Amino acid sequence: MTTKLKEAIQRAANNYSFSGVVAITRGSTEVYQDSFGFRDVKNRLPNNPETKFGIASGTKFFTALGIGRLIDEGLLSLTTTMEEIEVNFRGFIDEKATILNLLTHTSGVYDYYDEEEITDFDNFFVEIPWYQLTTPSDYLPLFDNRPMKFRSDERYSYSNGGFVLLGVIIEKVSGQLYRDFLTENVLTPAGMHDSGFFAFNDLPENTASGYLEDQVITNIYNLPIRGGGDGGMYTTSGDLSSFWKALFSHKILSPGLTDAYLKTYWKFDESDGYGCGVYKKIDDSAYSIVGGDAGVGFFSKYIVKENMTISVLSNVTNGEEGMVKSILRTLENSG
Repeated sequence: MTTKLKEAIQRAANNYSFSGVVAITRGSTEVYQDSFGFRDVKNRLPNNPETKFGIASGTKFFTALGIGRLIDEGLLSLTTTMEEIEVNFRGFIDEKATILNLLTHTSGVYDYYDEEEITDFDNFFVEIPWYQLTTPSDYLPLFDNRPMKFRSDERYSYSNGGFVLLGVIIEKVSGQLYRDFLTENVLTPAGMHDSGFFAFNDLPENTASGYLEDQVITNIYNLPIRGGGDGGMYTTSGDLSSFWKALFSHKILSPGLTDAYLKTYWKFDESDGYGCGVYKKIDDSAYSIVGGDAGVGFFSKYIVKENMTISVLSNVTNGEEGMVKSILRTLENSG
């Protein structure tokens, strides 16, 4: 790790009042790791390298991998349609939409949290009290009598609702709670033993409280009490390093399905695109998962050629942004 990069990280931490953890690994070697700020501001309890952080929409790739486990078991396929799964999945989604459409944000499903229209994370609420949303199936009333956005395959539209529906499908097909299925079939095989879907009123030891941008008020009244298909998982920087290794060594999905998941299904521009729940470089050189919500800022990137993982976890709304820009700019300028 160059002195220049260490200095850039420290400077960004100071300039942006960064609260969280920065970790960079190459292979099995820890290149850089440091923690900043507090997991509990009022009690002055500092973040540390083992602190668990919410990752918001970073959860979507884990939901996608849960669906992948069902595909590898022969219980679903990428071409399975909504009408094949559930006769009641109509109206709010094209009945011909496939699992692949949901995984790639091309299904046109009604989106209860449409980020094309909603930008204020800190002041978003739904008709159901947050404390009643404990698992993806609890969200289904939000879809009742709502129109689909468009027919499947018409375009890309980032969809929280689509990944909630994938969580519902996991529960319907597996017969388990989403969180139990993900823990057993994705997190455990990936060696992510400090990660999970923890309830706000029962957080484990050394878990960061999430803070709104003022870094004073927590997010406990701004998000569902427990994470689901589109967000809300907690993890650590060490577990993320284990995760990327497990993904590319096929400990989560079969080799063929891993390759299918990491293909480019949508191009944003000449260099960046989207796979199944994961952002990627079109030339397959890097993959990223990201998340932002009330009290959460998250980024984790795997650079293939260098076997490098860069993870930034923050317990402040959008708290990762300045740090990530500083790290990537410094790495780019250093060649």
